[in-house]
Amino acid sequence: MRILYITPRVPFPPRKGDQLRSYQQLKGLHKLGHDIHLISFGQGTVPQELAKICSKVDLVPFSKITALKNTVIGLKNSSPLQVAFYTSENFTRTIDHAIRNNYYDIVHSQLVRTFPYFHSIKELPNVIDFVDCISLNLNRRTAFTRSLLNPVFSFESKRIARLEKAAAVCYDGGIFISKVDKAAVTSDSTVTTISNGVDLDYFSYQHEFTSENNVVFVGNMSYAPNREGVKHFIQNIYPHIKITEFKLYIVGREPTKDIIALSGKYPNIVVTGEVPDIRTYLRRAKLFVCPLQTGAGVQNKVLEAMAAGVPVLTTSIVNDPIGGRDNDTIFVRNSDKDFAASITELLSKPAQLEQTRAAARQFVEQHYRWERLNRQLEQFYRDVIQKKRLNEVTG
Repeated sequence: MRILYITPRVPFPPRKGDQLRSYQQLKGLHKLGHDIHLISFGQGTVPQELAKICSKVDLVPFSKITALKNTVIGLKNSSPLQVAFYTSENFTRTIDHAIRNNYYDIVHSQLVRTFPYFHSIKELPNVIDFVDCISLNLNRRTAFTRSLLNPVFSFESKRIARLEKAAAVCYDGGIFISKVDKAAVTSDSTVTTISNGVDLDYFSYQHEFTSENNVVFVGNMSYAPNREGVKHFIQNIYPHIKITEFKLYIVGREPTKDIIALSGKYPNIVVTGEVPDIRTYLRRAKLFVCPLQTGAGVQNKVLEAMAAGVPVLTTSIVNDPIGGRDNDTIFVRNSDKDFAASITELLSKPAQLEQTRAAARQFVEQHYRWERLNRQLEQFYRDVIQKKRLNEVTG
């Protein structure tokens, strides 16, 4: 297939979840023998990692000044602010030029931020990958957090929700990362679910056995649910942990000043910031905690920990999209006191942790191989193309 693949962010380096997803999908589609033309907002030269897997890459310069002007304009109409932010005449012209001068079997658009370009691709077979349900994420944040920005989140959530429902109808096919995210928007059969996967070779099952009770949380702190999850853990879970001989490592780029300060305030908490290789911390960990109270979609960090054989203790918000089996492949605790009690209990039960290591790895191998998920994507493309052609013939 000849695929036009459109993203609002350059897929490499894959620092955020949507970038990881697009990069792994591009790699997988290339490996399956498909020809890909990528169009993204971006500056400078094309990363070699993308040049190797795409026959053509167009990076469209992104003007923050124009984006901010568009956002102000968006306040006056019905457009969600993040969609207005990514609206660009140059981007439209690049897509239009590509379609006029090339043949494509299908167009793949990532995130509702690319909805302004639907009119350019609507005559071709097309799909939108919503990834997460953004309105669900914003609604959860508004309900859980007390913030001066809550009115803005509520305002944006309503606009995004309307656009998500409209996009689910407009495109020939839609994709969500989980059934939970899809259910928040639509039950339409033209919209499917395809999860993120894990690089099982990179996150191999290798554990360094140690007597230390190392607990780890991994997450990009520029993602608000991660920051809020860490703060919630410290304020509401940490005081109830009965075991004193343990060390919590908070690993991830862009920690805020208040999170960095935790290392000075608590002797058994280490905030690392960005690290060269998170596997170093996973291999030494007895337990991975993910106490998120907000967010949406699939948490890649949890899949990576499970693949590496680290037992995961988390909440239903995190596990429901993943589908792990409680007390078997994963541990799910929703009350703060139960979460704290489980940390104390699990660190004292090495046999149970060892059993969960193997079960978690097996679960991820069975359900979250990128190769399997990219074949699902390929088949979804074929189904959309076939249905589009049939509709054109039958009128």
